[in-house]
Amino acid sequence: MKSFNGLNLLLIMLVFLGCSNYKETKKEVKFISTESKIKQFKNVLITGISDDVEALNYFNVFDYSSFFPENYQDNVEKFDDSLKLVLESINSPRLLEIFAASETDIYKAQIFVKPNDTVVFEIKNKKIKFKGKNAAQNNFYTELYDLTPNYFNNSYKGNINKYKRSVKLIYKEKFAFLNQYIKTHEINSEIFINTVSTDLKFEYLHNLIAPRTIKSEVANLYYGDMDGLIPIVEKEFSNNERLFNFIEYFDNVSIEDFSNPELINNRFFKNNISSFIRHYFETSEYVDYSKEKFLAEKEFIQKKFSGELQNYLIAKMIFDYHNKGFGNSSANVEFMRSLIDEYKNKFTELSYKEKMSEINEDLKSYSFKLSDAALNSKLINPIGDTLTLKEIFGRSTKRVKVIDFWASWCPPCISEIKKAKSFRDKLSIEKNVEWIYLSIDKDEKKWLKKSQELSFFLNTRNQYLILSGIKSPLARSLKISGIPRYVIIDRQNQIILNNSPRPSDSIIFKKNINKIYSKQN
Repeated sequence: MKSFNGLNLLLIMLVFLGCSNYKETKKEVKFISTESKIKQFKNVLITGISDDVEALNYFNVFDYSSFFPENYQDNVEKFDDSLKLVLESINSPRLLEIFAASETDIYKAQIFVKPNDTVVFEIKNKKIKFKGKNAAQNNFYTELYDLTPNYFNNSYKGNINKYKRSVKLIYKEKFAFLNQYIKTHEINSEIFINTVSTDLKFEYLHNLIAPRTIKSEVANLYYGDMDGLIPIVEKEFSNNERLFNFIEYFDNVSIEDFSNPELINNRFFKNNISSFIRHYFETSEYVDYSKEKFLAEKEFIQKKFSGELQNYLIAKMIFDYHNKGFGNSSANVEFMRSLIDEYKNKFTELSYKEKMSEINEDLKSYSFKLSDAALNSKLINPIGDTLTLKEIFGRSTKRVKVIDFWASWCPPCISEIKKAKSFRDKLSIEKNVEWIYLSIDKDEKKWLKKSQELSFFLNTRNQYLILSGIKSPLARSLKISGIPRYVIIDRQNQIILNNSPRPSDSIIFKKNINKIYSKQN
């Protein structure tokens, strides 16, 4: 694993950071009522040894109870070939992710903990195993992933109903494994059984709502697209007399399946619920990520949910829309800021407030104009010439420009470049849009190699490598923290959308371009 800081780090972050969770409410969890009441705000002790000492230097635990996964890396106490970690304020039962990595190996595990638990692990012979009182429970997920099919290997191949059947077969195998595991290890903890059963159910639904269409650089691994189902259905059934049956596809899932606030710590539950509301339960015909859709979604959430679950959904909705570029334009920035002001005092969770403050500060500092330092950032083209963004803009003063930030090691970036080619070509002709591809690669050779492989899909005239990458004045000015990222610039070089929807979201994307031309013509 020689490229740990590149591709493998990306894969790890996609697994861990792609899911955001919040803390458990103070309400007692219904499905643990048969067990003794657990006192709130107690510690969990994690301790272990390893024959791969380097892996302990990169040991971490992820808790999905905050807006983004909270990690405890700074709290780890290391002693030669062993370590100790105290997790504070674990006030309810939950699943945690353990991660460790050395130069050659990655160790991952999912464990089940309750307040006052002690977790003992051992890394030996390139495997992580758990010992002690709750060993059987904590070894469950490791054995599950080793002995059952993996969703990551199951990709969408052009027929959504066939994809659903293959996903369901995987789910059934995992659920059968759970039942057999419970019998074999004589596990009688109702809370463990219900927590894991729920996790498997929402992992299954996650794979339905986000078909795995994005191929990774690792062979036979695919990632899901949370906004991918609707375009697939539209493509497959647009010329089909038979309508797509969403109720059947989702196994009659209802809004009540998502109305349990005690599930708010589960990463798949939290990842699913916003997308299900946006695409399935909230049935307005408004364009996704438009102001009209935003208001309809907000009204639906306020009617159907209450308490911390409503707070989470409003916060997640604001976060999702912001990520899609909503608010990062002169047309709706004040609307977004006023909504954040409306809710900032309603949120009780610190992680919600911190994220809303971060978004609000981003909106407040947004000037809709690139700084001189950003415009003068140094770029290299494929033949080795050095120039600036200002020089590139100067070549076409009558065109709307779209900047596509990408990298050779980014699977979603490459997938987007490939699948949106025809749409980009069409927009270039119909609306005179210019596409500019800026790579943040650190390795110039890898950028050139990938650019050549993608030559059919890319405009070679407008391909550049940004010197200093995400540390460049351009990337810092636009706050580039993740890719792919799309920035729309008007004919006067004003920023219209700092964080635009992807071009594959063709309806939304074209609507934004049309708005620019309607105002400037």
